Amino acid sequence: MSVPASSIGLEDAVNPAEQTIRRVIAQRFRSGRIGFLRDDEREDLSASAMLRVLQRLRSEQDSILNLDSYVAAVTLHTCDDLVRERLPRRTAAKNRLCYVLGHDTRFAQWTLDGETVCGFATWRGMRTIARTIKIDDIRHLAGDRDVRRMLNTIFFSAQQPVELEAVVNAAAELWQMVDRPAVMLDDVTDVASSAGTTRVDDHQFLERLWQEIRLLNREQRAALLLNLRDDSGSATELFALLGVASVDEILDTAGMTRDAWSDLPIDDLRIAAMLGLTRQQVINLRKAARERLRRRMRY
Repeated sequence: MSVPASSIGLEDAVNPAEQTIRRVIAQRFRSGRIGFLRDDEREDLSASAMLRVLQRLRSEQDSILNLDSYVAAVTLHTCDDLVRERLPRRTAAKNRLCYVLGHDTRFAQWTLDGETVCGFATWRGMRTIARTIKIDDIRHLAGDRDVRRMLNTIFFSAQQPVELEAVVNAAAELWQMVDRPAVMLDDVTDVASSAGTTRVDDHQFLERLWQEIRLLNREQRAALLLNLRDDSGSATELFALLGVASVDEILDTAGMTRDAWSDLPIDDLRIAAMLGLTRQQVINLRKAARERLRRRMRY
């Protein structure tokens, strides 16, 4: 609503403000971007944003030139407050990236169609956005805290502006600055079987498990995800069903085509043929992947 707040009454401003708040929160916490938002957190976030809006409208209504833009800005700040509280390590990674984006003239961050994107400064006129980053393109930088080198690598690979949150997610993974719940993995398949539920702890566990799976090498990821199963069939689908990762992200991570999605779980002989390996090599790769995940997720 591109109208000044002073042109409508306080009560009339509530409904459009609520719509804007819901839209911004849904966009900010959409699947695979930052993290899972519980229903109670979503309600608290909406209420906090609305309270801030109403307080400003009561005191300074005449100074708000565009109600929708103002409500969107307030909601984003409220979301940022929650992220800083819930994800302090990820927030630290984002601050490190944003400092370089704001101080190195080769790089820039700007808003494109309502999204915060970043890239080389010369890209400001481009209209396309990369929303995901192929972790294989930057895996060699794991442990390297050189922000400029990471940004260069990501941007050269993407060849277009990249969603800022996707860059933050990738950096947090490689710098091991992911905020993790205290859980322990006994066996990947056992966890996947028991995680098909809406409990918050289960969802957070799967988010963390997905982050660790993405850090496996290509063959290990394929051996694990193509054959990951539970009592009902493919456990790999849980990541998509619970909003932890999109189908496209899973396909890219597993190195498989969309046609293979309906065939999951895939037997080891077929996986071996897909990877150009023997069946025993596939089994060994999956065993190594599980052992790594068990070590990484034990606290």
